[in-house]
Amino acid sequence: MMPQPEVLKTDRRRARTRAALLQAGQSLFAAQSVDAVSVDDIVLAADVAKGSFYNHFTDKDALAREIAARVRAEAEAEVDAANAGIADPAQRMARGQAVFVRYAARNPERARAMMRLHAGATLPNAPMNRGLRADIVAGLADGSFRDLTVETGLLMAMGTGMVAVTRVLEADALADPAALSRELSFGLLRGLGVAETTARDISEAAAIDIFKEL
Repeated sequence: MMPQPEVLKTDRRRARTRAALLQAGQSLFAAQSVDAVSVDDIVLAADVAKGSFYNHFTDKDALAREIAARVRAEAEAEVDAANAGIADPAQRMARGQAVFVRYAARNPERARAMMRLHAGATLPNAPMNRGLRADIVAGLADGSFRDLTVETGLLMAMGTGMVAVTRVLEADALADPAALSRELSFGLLRGLGVAETTARDISEAAAIDIFKEL
């Protein structure tokens, strides 16, 4: 049976309200900490009634978690797309780093919100780090990476990615995010045990390919 017109109208209104709250929260959390933002601030920015907020979220922390999860999932989806068909762990690492830098350059507000909101982003076993962990494990297994533990490799990769995104978002950020990505990826791959010439070639190729459409 087809939904009644009034039901469809209500569903669309709920969807618009939820989208407005998510957008307002994203903008506010990109500029301030969660503690500095109130529910009143969020509903004012979203232009919705305060009661509507609690029809969608139990509190502002729940809103923050959903925003963080959505942004991280969006960035990870871009990484997955860029690495489709790429098996070499070192190439996947360099390309993934480049995609995160590109994402921050294209979506500064979302990237700022992601950096502020992602508690637990450096936990090696966190679900959000599953793909990165798999690449580190594969690289150690096939000899691409060497002389470090899985956790050390993960922390190096996550730290490089976070520093890269933070640098792109700074007011005096470098004009060329591709160059930043290339040099940081080179340093990361060298730290993971990749030979100098190979690390340079991989980092250069990743930057050229990932940033060709920025």
